[in-house]
Amino acid sequence: MNLQKKIKEVRSSIVGIGFFPGPNQVSILGTGFCVSDDGKIITAAHLLQNLTAEQISGLMANVIIEQRENGIERYQWIPITLINKNDRNDLAYFQLGDEYKKTLLKKLELEDSNKAEVGQDVYFIGFPYAAQLMNDGFGITLVVNKGMISNIKIDGTDPELKRNWLIVDAISNPGNSGCPLIDLETNKVIGVMTISFRTASQKVKDLDIREPMHIAGAKPANLIRELTK
Repeated sequence: MNLQKKIKEVRSSIVGIGFFPGPNQVSILGTGFCVSDDGKIITAAHLLQNLTAEQISGLMANVIIEQRENGIERYQWIPITLINKNDRNDLAYFQLGDEYKKTLLKKLELEDSNKAEVGQDVYFIGFPYAAQLMNDGFGITLVVNKGMISNIKIDGTDPELKRNWLIVDAISNPGNSGCPLIDLETNKVIGVMTISFRTASQKVKDLDIREPMHIAGAKPANLIRELTK
């Protein structure tokens, strides 16, 4: 199966995470993806860190309900409920409302992230700058990035020396947090994108903007298994 077909296979598993701060307003925080046959999703825990309890209880997921041959996709916002989260591992586990049963949502399989190797080809798919793109007239935009695993970090404070970071040679933008990092060969989830490295702009120093570095970080998929036991 070529990459184009692999991407088509996973698109309906990806959801946007957000809430509605006011009438006709939407705040899209990041991305999530389905990990079960009963509507459970994984995202990054840090998406919740600046939210009030009311906002967390009002979180929604934007789920694909229709895919047409001409490339047009339709989405529906569905309430989600927090099941569990691990701030240290930056992972959160949610349950979608029953409306998900009428969507195209399907689960993604998890790869054994202990088998990951430096140089392994990967890609990730999410909703970077989702709200900005919607405001600029682009609508809901699911974006794919490709890279490779460039380093694997070990948690030196854990006596089991578990892997706690997959460093990826790719640019990741705000909104990709929580999206799946997918093994290009197996098309299974090998990690969860949670961080992008940025540096202060050298071109426009008076503006509060950050230029992306070609380095991003993902939490290994085996940490998902620990959270969802």
